Amino acid sequence: MKIKLFIVDDHYMVIEGIRSLLQQEPTIEWLGHATNAASCISF
Repeated sequence: MKIKLFIVDDHYMVIEGIRSLLQQEPTIEWLGHATNAASCISF
């Protein structure tokens, strides 16, 4: 079973840093990211 990950942060560098650290993990499925709550809710 994979962990599904969606990150919300207002700093794009933080999002990219977390994504780059976790993209090689076979147990994590990257769903996407948002920079604010409104974008997250619409996802």
